[in-house]
Amino acid sequence: MAGVSGPLDIVDALRRSGQAVARDFAAVTCAGFALIIIPGVITRSIDGGEQWATLATTLRAVLAMLFVALVSFGVVARLAGRRLLPHEFLAQGLLAARPGLQAALIAGIAVVIALTLQLFARHGTLAGWMLDGLLLSGGLWAVTVAMPLVPVAVIERLSPLAAMRRAAALTEGHRNRILALALLMAAAITPGAVLAHSLDGEAGLLLHALVEFFAWALVATVPAVVYARLGGRP
Repeated sequence: MAGVSGPLDIVDALRRSGQAVARDFAAVTCAGFALIIIPGVITRSIDGGEQWATLATTLRAVLAMLFVALVSFGVVARLAGRRLLPHEFLAQGLLAARPGLQAALIAGIAVVIALTLQLFARHGTLAGWMLDGLLLSGGLWAVTVAMPLVPVAVIERLSPLAAMRRAAALTEGHRNRILALALLMAAAITPGAVLAHSLDGEAGLLLHALVEFFAWALVATVPAVVYARLGGRP
């Protein structure tokens, strides 16, 4: 699969992401219901205290990362010209998901560490603002460098460290556009997330799960398209 000869086309990446979901809508939706929506509704419906909340959050995160790895495989396969039936998309994606899940878990651990550090920030002080700014800058830098991390690990069967190096090599020279793409993704997710947090009851639970599905679908498809467009191999 040849890489792009010029700058990454943001509009083209978004268009291809939408096309990938539309063409494999049944498989992506089925995976989303099984790994995102149903677990989200069930775990948020149980009031089990702080310990349960932590366990439920961890469970949802792991299932979401599995969803990302599975869908990444299917999207790259589609972009490479392979037409997988829904059951093939799901079965082959699950079989191929392990390296991507490992890479995603490492990235998730890094996020947890950053959030833990943020808790110790002295909010409202210069030191607190500096720490917040440092963490935000580091997060944005990591996104621009390693956006195709999971599809790299899934498709090329690489360890997390090797996948990080490969992702960094692919994104070199395209990171400003990848940053813009990531900010557009965040802007697309934010309104639904705000609305979901403002609702209570069953409607709030369902909307929260649907917004999570939409968000994780973006996280799965857009980096896979970026990987393919920057020269990743099927």
